[in-house]
Amino acid sequence: MYCTQFGLMSILLGSALLLGGCGKGNRIERLPVSGSVSAPDGDLVSGSITFLPAEGRPGPAATANLVDGRYRFDRSNGPTAGPHRVIVNRIISKREGLENRNAKQPTESAKPPADPKMQWTLSADLTDDGIHKCNLTLSP
Repeated sequence: MYCTQFGLMSILLGSALLLGGCGKGNRIERLPVSGSVSAPDGDLVSGSITFLPAEGRPGPAATANLVDGRYRFDRSNGPTAGPHRVIVNRIISKREGLENRNAKQPTESAKPPADPKMQWTLSADLTDDGIHKCNLTLSP
């Protein structure tokens, strides 16, 4: 009986020690961040947005969908506090692409229209001050 009690106590003590090490101090603190992304002409961008910790800083990347210029992260998938490199990838719908192509039919002497910019890299410094809005305007 002594061995059974000792074994059970060892298991309970070991479990308590393991669980004690899984507190808030060991967990990555992600931020619930939301905001908007607009193109230089004011159009709202659809695609994706990724927050990568700035060079030399630890932490996970965080990626969310951009839908009609809006994105949202929660505490389970958001970026961490600190400086970040932000990558915005724009997706043009098939309908929008066809409309742009039909509106810009080049003449024989004119140059074909330039492809629209599809990716931007920006910087953002996220603070853990309770306000987690990050609105971005992309450069041409």
